[in-house]
Amino acid sequence: MKQEHSLSKYIGLKGPYYEMDIERGKIREFANAMYAPLSDFCEGRNPIIPATFLVNTPYTWGYSLERPRGTVFSCIDHDFSIPLHAEESFVYHNGMPTAGDSFQVRSLIENIVQKPGRKGGMLTFFSMLTEYYDHLDNLKVEQRSVTVTTDSTPNESSKWQTDLPEYKPVYKNLDPDRPFSKIKRQKIEELDIGATPGVINTGPLLVREIVRFQGVVGEDNALHHDLQWAKSNGYPNIFGLGTHQASALAAYLSYWINPKLIRAFKCKFKNVYWPGDHISYKGHVAERLQTETGALIKLFCLRNNDEILVEADATVSE
Repeated sequence: MKQEHSLSKYIGLKGPYYEMDIERGKIREFANAMYAPLSDFCEGRNPIIPATFLVNTPYTWGYSLERPRGTVFSCIDHDFSIPLHAEESFVYHNGMPTAGDSFQVRSLIENIVQKPGRKGGMLTFFSMLTEYYDHLDNLKVEQRSVTVTTDSTPNESSKWQTDLPEYKPVYKNLDPDRPFSKIKRQKIEELDIGATPGVINTGPLLVREIVRFQGVVGEDNALHHDLQWAKSNGYPNIFGLGTHQASALAAYLSYWINPKLIRAFKCKFKNVYWPGDHISYKGHVAERLQTETGALIKLFCLRNNDEILVEADATVSE
C-alpha cells in the first residue's frame, strides 16, 4: 500500500491525555442497545463492560479524527466530513474493566496509508491507537480504530451496492429485542473446534435500532439518522453503524461464553448496510489456544444469511 506523502507527516501525532470514568448506568444502556441485558453487565455495583463498550470513549469523553474538538488532530489537512469505519479492536490486559474504574486516556496516529478501493475510489486509512492507563500508570486497554475516507460516493460509483431493501418494519414493542436469549452459556473447556450456537436471524434492521445505539455511544454523525443529509452526501439512504452490529456479535458471544473471559476482540467492517436489510449472526470455535482454557472464536454478521457485513475475532481465556 502506498503511503500518501502529504499525510505521512502526521504519523506519530499524539493527542492530549484526558480522564474517563466507566459508569454503571452507561454500561446498562450499552448492554440494552446491543441486545444483551445480561446480569454480567446490569447487576451489582461494579459490573464488567461489554467487549465493545469503549467505542463510546472518543465521543463521550474525548475526541476522534472527525471530532478533534480543538486538539492537535485539528491540524490534519484532510476531509473527514464523510468518514467510514474500517476496523475496531480491543486488547484487555489483566481482565475486563468494570464500573467505577477511571483511566487516563491518550490517542496517537499509528499509520496512514492509501490504496485503490473496490467500491469507493481511492481510499485513505487512518489507524489510531488509544491507550488506557490506570492510576498506577499501568496500561490496561489498547484500542485501535481504523477510519477510512473515500474520494467517491455511492452515487458516483457503479461498484457500490446501493440496491435498497424494502423497508416495512413490524414493531412489537418499544423495548429492544433479545434475539440471543436462547443461546446456552458454555464453559471454554466444553467447546471443541467447530462448536457453535448456530445462526441467529434477527430480521430487518430497524431505524430505531440504529438511532438507539447511536445515542448510547454518542456518535452523532447524521449519515446514520438524517435522510436528507445522507442524500446530500451521495448516499441513497441512512445506513447502519458498523460498531452496532459488531456489538451485537459481542452480545452473541457473551450469551455463549462468560464475557469476563474475553481478552481481545477485533472486528472488520466489510459492507455498508441499510434499514430493512435482513441481518443474522453466527460464530464458531476456530482454534484452541496453547492451553485447554483458551480459544479463538470467529464471529460473522450477515446480510440475507450469506453476505458478510462484519466479521470479528475474539480471544477468550480463563
